[in-house]
Amino acid sequence: MSIVNECMIVNLQIGMWMGYRLDKEASRTVTEQNNAETDAARVNKHLIPKEILKPIQTAASAVRSHFYNKTLPWKDNGDRILTRQLFTDFNLEHARLVDEFIKAVEEFLNTAYLMARDQAEFRMGDLFKPDDYPSADTLRHKFYVHMDVDAVTTAGDFRVNIDAAAADKVRADIETAMAARLSRATEDIWHRLASTIDSVKRGLSPTGRLHESVLSNLEELVEVIPALNIAGDANLEQIRQRVQNALSGYDVADLRRSSKTEELRATLSDAASEIMEDMKGFMSAFGVK
Repeated sequence: MSIVNECMIVNLQIGMWMGYRLDKEASRTVTEQNNAETDAARVNKHLIPKEILKPIQTAASAVRSHFYNKTLPWKDNGDRILTRQLFTDFNLEHARLVDEFIKAVEEFLNTAYLMARDQAEFRMGDLFKPDDYPSADTLRHKFYVHMDVDAVTTAGDFRVNIDAAAADKVRADIETAMAARLSRATEDIWHRLASTIDSVKRGLSPTGRLHESVLSNLEELVEVIPALNIAGDANLEQIRQRVQNALSGYDVADLRRSSKTEELRATLSDAASEIMEDMKGFMSAFGVK
């Protein structure tokens, strides 16, 4: 896969108003009453009940989870790789999840926040300060979801007019960094797959409980790995096919513990163990034991 032609860099930013504020006066009172240094304690007021922000937090978490599930790590600044193969479906689902986030924000601003602000003086007691509560319109700007999309750059893109030797050194550094990022991205897929298989194996154990979400996570990962395998790791594809053939295609109803399913559960558990054991050899290339 050509990284430059088939991939893009994406960066997700989610903004949230957390509903708390530092009260310097209360902080000073606490430290003075306890004979402590002025920086020994901080009083952060929860201006509204925390539970009324949960719908927004849940929606934001869904946006973030989808973003991370469909992309690979690239730079430490939050940049991640998204493949062209996944772009269209990713964009559609991302837009849907962002709409859910916006709906949750509007519901909060138009209803829950106004009620909480009206009740704040009673709830906060002596800690209440009217200036702590901005208008709904002001708060609206604190909630956002932004995603930046950029091209993948390579050493060949470096054209700064500097000394030739220095330019060659920079290009070599870029190539080294690119190789390291590719390795990190591939390592991330191996880790995801190992963790998901382990969850299935634990669910199949005599004392385990297998959830539908564990099986659906495995199905989704097996389906998306070919698009995420930007380094063209043949070993990864081989393991993926084994997982697909041995562990995919079941639902919880098929595997509910009973005398009829014990043999099947044991067979799948053994298959998961064998695959995970074989994966160790491949993952050791990334320094993973």
